[in-house]
Amino acid sequence: MKRGLWIFAAAFCAFGLLACATTGPKVDEAQLAAERRQAAEQHYSIGAGYYAQRNFDAAMENFLRAVETDSTYYDPWIAIGNVWRKRRDPVQAKDAYNKAMALDPRQAKAYEAVGDLYLEMSVVDPALVDSALAVYRQGLSRDSTLVDLYNGIAEIHVMKEETAKADSVYQVALRLFPDDLSVQRLFGEFLFKQRRYGDAVEALKPLVERFANDPGVGKLREKLALAHAEVKQYKEALEQLDIIVAADPTNVDARLIKGVILTKQRKYGDAVAELEGALEQDPNLPMAHIYLADIQIEQGRYSSARGHLTDALALDPDLTVAYVYQGDILRKQGSEQIAGKPLASVSTEKLQAAKGLYEGAKGLYQQGLGDPGYASYCRSQIAYLNSNIDLIQKELFIR
Repeated sequence: MKRGLWIFAAAFCAFGLLACATTGPKVDEAQLAAERRQAAEQHYSIGAGYYAQRNFDAAMENFLRAVETDSTYYDPWIAIGNVWRKRRDPVQAKDAYNKAMALDPRQAKAYEAVGDLYLEMSVVDPALVDSALAVYRQGLSRDSTLVDLYNGIAEIHVMKEETAKADSVYQVALRLFPDDLSVQRLFGEFLFKQRRYGDAVEALKPLVERFANDPGVGKLREKLALAHAEVKQYKEALEQLDIIVAADPTNVDARLIKGVILTKQRKYGDAVAELEGALEQDPNLPMAHIYLADIQIEQGRYSSARGHLTDALALDPDLTVAYVYQGDILRKQGSEQIAGKPLASVSTEKLQAAKGLYEGAKGLYQQGLGDPGYASYCRSQIAYLNSNIDLIQKELFIR
């Protein structure tokens, strides 16, 4: 009997211990989630710093740690997709963006990112332009306050040469986001690309005054300076650039634009001084080489121009304008072989040289067909070259 009482007492104590364990202090799930998010945000912040430094491997490592720490964290998946885009892997990029969409379908950032990805890929698959438009519109249905979606839609209308629709989208964005400098800048660029330089001046002048104290106003001033230059208001253009340089003497972009404007005035010596000065400040400026090449092509100094174009492509192998300018050089050299004479009076040797140069130029212009900014010019030059090559071939055939 005593043994039975002892067993009962032991069992009762064990039950008591279990009861005490289950009624101890509760784990605060909300606090744990907040701690996970805080740790994930630290990884994300470190990754963003590496991304800004173009250290994409270290950035990816930290972005992945962020989602491992907090699997519900939306922003790192966008960043992971962006790294895959930098690595030129669109499949992995889209997969990352889709994971962000699945986490929170109400947020529009992932839709913007997929739309941007489709636009990049449309160079090899033009059908993706319409896919990008559809995704941007999906994003707007989730969040009509994300300004970059409007910018993306407007850009697509520009690409499709639907300028009235692009103008309409920009007008909506300007009404919705009157204080967003990016919309104002892109609208100015839109007017500039449409060669509506007078309209660009009228649109941008009050903006640079309104945002005079904004750190980002320099880009608006640069575009205004270029618009002034296109309507031959060189004095006003240079005044805007001087304001930029006075505020920031290290601004090499302003020096580049100043070089462009001085080139338009045919003040080649001053232009070269500005452009070479910009390169001294920052040797990694492909457009400085492009502008110097432009001057040298104008002066017939083709060998020096080629050197600058080679330097520009070493810095940016995808720089379409460098291939276009190389095509211009070969086309001009081909025409110099003929020198405006009737083909019948040009020697066989020079006709063959002209034909070879024209064919080389045609190959270079073909590299610009996928760039909306140069496609029309390249098509017209290819048509011109085909016509001349055909005439030369006929002349050589009858000799």
